[in-house]
Amino acid sequence: MESTGVAPYDRSTLAVVWRILIGIAAYLAAVGVFWLFYRHIFIAVVFALPVFPAAVNISISHTKAARLKKLLGQFQSMLESLTVSLQAGNTELTAFENAHEDMKLMYSEESDIAKETQQIVAKFNHGISIGEALTDFANRSGLEDIKLFAMIFMSVEGKGDKAREIVTRTQKVLSDKISIQAEIKTLSSGAVMEINVMVFIPILIVAVMGFMGGELMEGLFTFGGRIASTVAILMFIGAYFLGKKIADIKV
Repeated sequence: MESTGVAPYDRSTLAVVWRILIGIAAYLAAVGVFWLFYRHIFIAVVFALPVFPAAVNISISHTKAARLKKLLGQFQSMLESLTVSLQAGNTELTAFENAHEDMKLMYSEESDIAKETQQIVAKFNHGISIGEALTDFANRSGLEDIKLFAMIFMSVEGKGDKAREIVTRTQKVLSDKISIQAEIKTLSSGAVMEINVMVFIPILIVAVMGFMGGELMEGLFTFGGRIASTVAILMFIGAYFLGKKIADIKV
């Protein structure tokens, strides 16, 4: 069977050169921040070292998450197309063929969902049921909504009008759930922005006070001051990740 060239969802599509550039940029920025707090270039260079791999890993995770989020929206469109086609009296295979054409028009032939629907049709033509092809798609994506739809579709596949009715109901439930998730993300985006701003406020304050001159910041650059700075930085990092976790609401 001809491969449709769907890149594995557990791997990042971010090019290696971009990962390196992001890591370098984050590292240099971290060196600047640590220098502001410690005014010691060796400490700044050493303390900033973990930032490089962390930035690379975060960029990889962000790329994966963004791709899966996009795929989920595309899957919602596929469900709508599939439901319309089934309600028109088409067979399950014809419904997926029509959905494939719709996905090509909506998202381009190179989109993940267009390749996935093409693969489902191709597998059916090689003796693999649509339910099994959907299950493979669901397992590779790791998305619970796709897994749920695949499980339901397998249980009603080939049952005519009953299958159409159940697929239509499932499509509505999943579409509502996906829409609610999108609304929650939109509402929580303000909180995420506030968290990001709060991280930069201490850096801005230290930068302004440090460049004002005089003896205002001398206490910060003593041994005790650097210990206090380290504790404060760790607290801000912990607060940042805690805030991000709280803002990440699941449905």
